[in-house]
Amino acid sequence: MNKALAYEWFRVRSLRSTWVLLVSAGVVQFASGLYWGLKRDLGDLDAFVSSFGLTARLGALLVAAVGVCAFGLDYQHGTIAITRLVVRAPGRIVAARAMVTGGLGLAAGVLMVLLAGAGVLAGGGTLPSDAARAAVAAGGVVPLTVLSGLAGVALGGLLRHTAAGVGLFAVWALVAETILGTVVKVPLTALPFNGTALLSTGTPGWTGALVFAALVAVALTATKFTLARRDT
Repeated sequence: MNKALAYEWFRVRSLRSTWVLLVSAGVVQFASGLYWGLKRDLGDLDAFVSSFGLTARLGALLVAAVGVCAFGLDYQHGTIAITRLVVRAPGRIVAARAMVTGGLGLAAGVLMVLLAGAGVLAGGGTLPSDAARAAVAAGGVVPLTVLSGLAGVALGGLLRHTAAGVGLFAVWALVAETILGTVVKVPLTALPFNGTALLSTGTPGWTGALVFAALVAVALTATKFTLARRDT
């Protein structure tokens, strides 16, 4: 397994897209923090918590793109054969990519939280006096980025195409779940992506995150089986 992790870490850090996407997620979150920090008529709103609205979702989408690239680029560039020769076991390939991408998702979530706070302070705002509320909001960003990255890995492995994987994730997260919530009347807290994203705004409840985690587990398992069947 150590060999698989070393191979995957070398692969992912050598891709310029990895760092561009992760830095972009942080920049977007800083800009949101700055925007809210500059506001002076917030009323009962909190600048730090409010900065995690739409931008937390956009940041998670960028992290998901990193995950999709893990398999999508391998297939598009024809290097999946090299990956199979080096790592061999499909289960180890999927596990290594999930672990490395999950770690990057964790780092991205922490970076987004730190830059959101920095943006608020740069705009002349103040960090929340309610530490518990701030901690809940900040803690909600991390599972969103981690699960989004893992979902991206699964989509890249199942679809074998970067654009298709990112596009499907975006359509599901930003369109399909909106329809489910507004038309079908599925509770927003129960939706995998948006339910998890609500945690970053201080909304209680982990139903969406648990659903998201279950779907990711199923998708990664399916990726392992399809990898074994397609490339043997």
